[in-house]
Amino acid sequence: MKSLVVFLLLALGAPALFAAEPAASGKRVRYVHNQTKLEKARAAQPATDPKRLAALESWRDSDNREMAWLQSLGFTVIKASEATPLPAAADQDLIIVSESVDAVDVDAKYRYLPVPLITCENDLLGEFGMTGLKNGRDYGTDDDQRFIWLVNAPHPLAGGLGAGLQNVQDDEHCKMSWGKPGLGAVTIATLRGEPDKAAIFCYEQGATMNGEFLAPARRVNFFLWQDGFAHLRPEGLALFKSAVLWAVSPPR
Repeated sequence: MKSLVVFLLLALGAPALFAAEPAASGKRVRYVHNQTKLEKARAAQPATDPKRLAALESWRDSDNREMAWLQSLGFTVIKASEATPLPAAADQDLIIVSESVDAVDVDAKYRYLPVPLITCENDLLGEFGMTGLKNGRDYGTDDDQRFIWLVNAPHPLAGGLGAGLQNVQDDEHCKMSWGKPGLGAVTIATLRGEPDKAAIFCYEQGATMNGEFLAPARRVNFFLWQDGFAHLRPEGLALFKSAVLWAVSPPR
């Protein structure tokens, strides 16, 4: 009940009520998200279709909530777009790539960067060396999802949740990203009823990724769709928190 209350307070705009995490204190996070689609849609003539505009509004709201939540944990958040130059990221402690980005504009920019990275954009998994390159075979998105199957409960990324089915989103019509990682990955959770589609997986620094490429730092895939953060239930938020804190912690 307490976790649900805290989550609702965040949704109502009270991220400061979260306790800062020692692992996050003083750490700098580059949050890569789209910063132009909504503005262009608002200014378009003739007017943008209302459904499209509402979708873009929800994506931006979800990004803003996620950044506020990261700040509540103790991170300093540095906003970045797809076009933000790479060199400035070298002195940051974590890269998070939102699903709101245009993958073609990010491409393989962060592939070789020796900074921990979490991606929610499944179209970048191949470019980052985390899966193969074939959309629909090596990575993709499934509609109408709210459950995941936790297959690696002892791992720190499991957020203290028990093995088996976990209800992580508040709407049965949510989308989830997935990938099929290489043998060097650790799979944490899969889509419900689809054990070959990993919703959460990670690579330790130095682990072998696709094509014998070695992970230059910790790498994590997380299932969040464009508006996914706003739909996380307490269980989903616990998983995302554990992913963020694991990624930013020193490798073992």
